[in-house]
Amino acid sequence: MSCDYFLLTKPKNSSCDDETNNQVLAFSGVNAYILPKNNLHYYADNGLFEKYLMSWVKEFCSKDKSMLDIGAHSGTYTVSLAEHCNHVYAFEPQKHTYYSLCGSVALSNMKNVTCYQYGLGSEDQVGKKTLNIVSNDGGGSTLHVNHLPVLRTEEIEIKTLDSFAFDNVGFIKMDVEENELQVLKSAQETIVRCNHPVILFEMNDYNKELVDYLKILGYGVDQVKNYGNMYLATKA
Repeated sequence: MSCDYFLLTKPKNSSCDDETNNQVLAFSGVNAYILPKNNLHYYADNGLFEKYLMSWVKEFCSKDKSMLDIGAHSGTYTVSLAEHCNHVYAFEPQKHTYYSLCGSVALSNMKNVTCYQYGLGSEDQVGKKTLNIVSNDGGGSTLHVNHLPVLRTEEIEIKTLDSFAFDNVGFIKMDVEENELQVLKSAQETIVRCNHPVILFEMNDYNKELVDYLKILGYGVDQVKNYGNMYLATKA
């Protein structure tokens, strides 16, 4: 069974049987992105964040292979790349950001995407953990302590990547705010089973331990041109 969706809106102060101010927004044949309103002017003027990077990494996607979007936020990578993949498995632990991810997938009428409201990490992180929310757009939320003030916290559930037993992954995008090393420490079985998929990952401050660990796993690591905090790991 499949279903296309549309939006029906009513003013917040109206009753559900008041039809005088209904608005209907229907989508057909488009990718729909539910995005944080506090960045509206940027999106209106510039389009999606990292749009050129997303266009470039299409070359690492394959319709015969799955993609993992680890730290999917509201789904710009997931929605933009799903048509180039066999399947996308998207992970986003923060509640309202996860809701926007699912909404984007539903409105885009994508049948080859599975969304998970989990964070990924190492064996010793498994279970309930506190997520530090540092921005109203859901970006930058982290399990770790950093220099940014914490606006609020949220309890999330952490699992390991290996616990999902994925076996056909060709590309991984990972943006987990300083938890990349912990994700990889419990992803070795997946990486070997999938023959070392290409990994695009964020590293705001150079992390020698993370880079060295990727090399131990059998990767070479290069900084992405024109993106100072994005790196690409490919099989050495």
